[in-house]
This record gives sequence, structure tokens and C-alpha cells, in this order.
Amino acid sequence: MDDDAAVRIAIAGLVNSMGWDVRPFASGFEFLRSNIMSDVACLITDVRMPNITGVQLHDRLVSQGFVVPVIFITAFPTADLTAKLNKDGVIAIFEKPVDANVLADCINTNLGKP
Repeated sequence: MDDDAAVRIAIAGLVNSMGWDVRPFASGFEFLRSNIMSDVACLITDVRMPNITGVQLHDRLVSQGFVVPVIFITAFPTADLTAKLNKDGVIAIFEKPVDANVLADCINTNLGKP
């Protein structure tokens, strides 16, 4: 999920090419309205988005009992964000621009094949 359409399309294309069913969203609220949590194998989200950040979205999902693998992508890494790594499903934090091969390796390592 990313509010930047180009990033959203690129990541969706990569993950789809790996054989995963992809549902890209432009915002956290759009994702929450979709009611697809039971179908989510992994959430890839930008940290900084309008209205609800990727971190706020993650925290909200965890508070509702949904703990799925999460990959954060950010242009602004912080110590607070890094502290979330390996907690409540956070499997990776990548700085933008994300290397497609590194992202694909992370997905394969943590999720296997679809």
C-alpha cells in the first residue's frame, strides 16, 4: 500500500510476477474498508501516508487481533520504526528506493511460494 501510484504499481507488479494475488491500495483507510484481512498473506506498506500512516495501520490491525507479516517501506527510517522489527509480524523495513531483488528475496524467505 502506497499513496504514490508509481511505487504502488511497481511493487504490485513485482509481487504479482512472483505468483501472488495482489490487491494494491492507495491508503490505509481504503485497505480497512476492503475487509480482506482474512485473505492477507503479507502487508507491504509505506510508512508515511496521509490520514493513517503505515505504522498506525499496523498498530490498529494488531489491536484488532490481526498479526500478519508486514514489510514497511520508508524514505524516512527512524529508531522508533526500527524498534518494531520482529515485533507483531514486522519482518522487514526497507528504505526507498527499494531494490526489487531484495524485496523479492525477503518475500520468498518469509512467505515461501504462493
